[in-house]
Amino acid sequence: MRDKETPACEKIHHILEELPKYSSPSSALPRNGLYFFYEQGEICAHTGKLRIVRVGNHPRSQDRLVTRLREHYGEIDYPEKKNGSVFRRLLGGAILRRRDPNHPCLLPSPGEGHWEKHGGRTCELCRPLEDEVTRLLKTAFRFRCIEIIAMNERNEMEKKLIATLAKCHECGPSQSWLGLRAYSQNVQRSGMWNSEYVDSAYEMTMSDLEEMERHVKKSALHQGLDLTEEESNTKI
Repeated sequence: MRDKETPACEKIHHILEELPKYSSPSSALPRNGLYFFYEQGEICAHTGKLRIVRVGNHPRSQDRLVTRLREHYGEIDYPEKKNGSVFRRLLGGAILRRRDPNHPCLLPSPGEGHWEKHGGRTCELCRPLEDEVTRLLKTAFRFRCIEIIAMNERNEMEKKLIATLAKCHECGPSQSWLGLRAYSQNVQRSGMWNSEYVDSAYEMTMSDLEEMERHVKKSALHQGLDLTEEESNTKI
């Protein structure tokens, strides 16, 4: 653990470096825990490596971490895959808005068009976007996971991590970051693909960071860091 003067954001990024990065859901992942997405071109000012752009969880049920990630990657056979993942809706909406701010699938207003609204049905125009979002996730994103079995602890740490990372004034988004086209102003302002907890009063304390580091060291052993090829094959 670094000294007290080191920004919490930097500590979080350094702590997670022990873990392998994945390009898609894997059976090597824990059944319960938090995930951390990194995105091509988005750099952490503290480390010079990729910065965390999303922290996620499976907050209301146990043994669902891999399923949650599979929902993001469109691997669950839902009629509308984007309705199983706000992350997919944010990504797809930003892609459409970059292409055409007045795209019919985004109307009548940000977050209210049938692509971005939860429960909205895709049409012939935006249905191909499902595959585009999946390709983007597999090519431009990687993620790490830490095992946290207790639901209450996992939920509290998620809130604190999101708020802490969002408050960092050094690790801002690049000028070309896709999230600047997202409908959520919380995403735009925070530089993270999270719309909840970015403005909350939660923050990681030294004891929280030490507990996180313990979880990471245990998770690194369970995920077989010395055997995985994910890290060596990941160039983003």
